[in-house]
Amino acid sequence: MPIRVGFLIGKDTDLVEDAKYVGDASFLSDMPDKYRVDPESKEYLKDCEDGTKGFAHADVAIPWYIHKHHKDIEVDMIFPEDISTKRLKSNLCNFVIGYDVINTMFEDSKRQSTVTRAFKQCGNIMPSWKVQDFIYIKSKYMNACLKASIPMAPTIFALKDKRSPAKLLKEIKARGWKTFVMKQSMMAFSLGFCKLKVEDCEKDPSILKKYFKEYSDCPEYVVQECIEGFSRNWETRVFWFNGEFLYAIANKAAVSTEDGQEVIITGDDIPAEFLESAKRIGKAALEVLPQLTAPSGAPIPMTLIRTDIGCSDSKVFDKDTDWDPSKRTFFLNEIEYGGTTYFIRHLKEDFVPKWAELYANKAREISAHQENGTDEPPSKRARTGTAMKKPAAKASAAGRR
Repeated sequence: MPIRVGFLIGKDTDLVEDAKYVGDASFLSDMPDKYRVDPESKEYLKDCEDGTKGFAHADVAIPWYIHKHHKDIEVDMIFPEDISTKRLKSNLCNFVIGYDVINTMFEDSKRQSTVTRAFKQCGNIMPSWKVQDFIYIKSKYMNACLKASIPMAPTIFALKDKRSPAKLLKEIKARGWKTFVMKQSMMAFSLGFCKLKVEDCEKDPSILKKYFKEYSDCPEYVVQECIEGFSRNWETRVFWFNGEFLYAIANKAAVSTEDGQEVIITGDDIPAEFLESAKRIGKAALEVLPQLTAPSGAPIPMTLIRTDIGCSDSKVFDKDTDWDPSKRTFFLNEIEYGGTTYFIRHLKEDFVPKWAELYANKAREISAHQENGTDEPPSKRARTGTAMKKPAAKASAAGRR
């Protein structure tokens, strides 16, 4: 009997049916159009007028490839609006590959509650809710990284109900910062991001007051000293599965390029120093994550994790940081998991078959644990593996960071 496996879809920013894709996309020829996304409205074609042309993104291409080439697996592609505890429990496991709780932040509280409850109660979401929450709330993994001596930009966490504009500005000044950036937990698409000067905030207190008012519901602000070299250097995004390196892409912000367009490079085009530093730091960051467990409770190697590594090459003013401004210092900027952008169309080799194989094998691994059961309590088991653009209407193709 085939293994029934769910894939939570919901991307509109990760094309596979694209001229840049180096693989053979013919396997998508018989995929129902309802899974394609209209590039204009960002809606699935099932919610568009007849005749609308759409394209497949990574979140549907990968499970469809599994459907075509891994016959022991029955694929259940789950649209965002169909997520429920009952639907998730009907599968052996469910991989977050497109849509997750972050996307619900752009909808309403009822939707957020429904999806969160389903993720917490189903018992077979991959990665587990424990892992997801550890990544959603940035202070959890960032504090763990700090304890592990993993380099990061100087950071202050401004927690809800414990913050005020005046208190935050006082903390920033005490650290010696001149310029800082504001980011948020439980957010994507760079919404809530802003770059501010201490001098301006001192002269005009309303700047921070407006920010606090507009984003009052955010559980925590992640406030960091602005790293001057970040935008002019490559940010290297490293992809891991089972704790092993898969590939990396590096991008340079549009503000730093001659033509004002973002630049993305992959493979051997990434400077060796950037790639090796990103792999070293990323590998260390994997170790701070909670142990992933199968629905049976057995520890298993981690599913997709992406570690984003920045570069500093200039003076940092933080009183507790002593990075040498005459050298490049690489640091962890962010950790993301399965619903992130895969950048498949930018790669020099076809990674759809590889992703399909990885997810199919992970499902088989989980199935084997389910069949064998487990007698040893989780606490006794050995740790394995390394450890505002609005979304589409009706929660359809809610794009991903």
